[in-house]
Amino acid sequence: MKKIPLKSICYIAFVGIVTLSLGACSGLSTDIKASNSGSLPKGEKGDLARFPDIPIPQKATMNVERSLILGPKDAWIGRLIFTTSTNAQQVFEFYSREMPGFGWQEVTRARSKVSILTYTRGQRATTILIAGTSLGGAEVDFTISPTAPKSAPGGTMAPRR
Repeated sequence: MKKIPLKSICYIAFVGIVTLSLGACSGLSTDIKASNSGSLPKGEKGDLARFPDIPIPQKATMNVERSLILGPKDAWIGRLIFTTSTNAQQVFEFYSREMPGFGWQEVTRARSKVSILTYTRGQRATTILIAGTSLGGAEVDFTISPTAPKSAPGGTMAPRR
């Protein structure tokens, strides 16, 4: 597996934390916006089939109030939160097994009370937080953001084309 520089991992974690923080701000809209379909009215059930670039466990239910999705179906960024009746350990194994099949490359993983998986794909990075729920299922929190621009040798930023 290719070594990823610590600087890149730190940037991905920073972008994930900023995205999560912005999503938690009470002044922001919590309506979901996805591709060309606009936003969902409050209370309407979210459609997880709108996300063809990530695996979704069967019978998962989107948390529309806490999710914020921006951009087209296969290049969206933002925060997607859903629950599933599958336990957290099985969800962790599911994502470890399924994400590479969707073109995502693993960066890091940490299994704990709230497990974390980090992946990259093209110009995007995702952090997946998996926490058990009191009824034995799991809550899954996907945060997807653009990756940092590539640095030129010597640590300076490469010019954009």
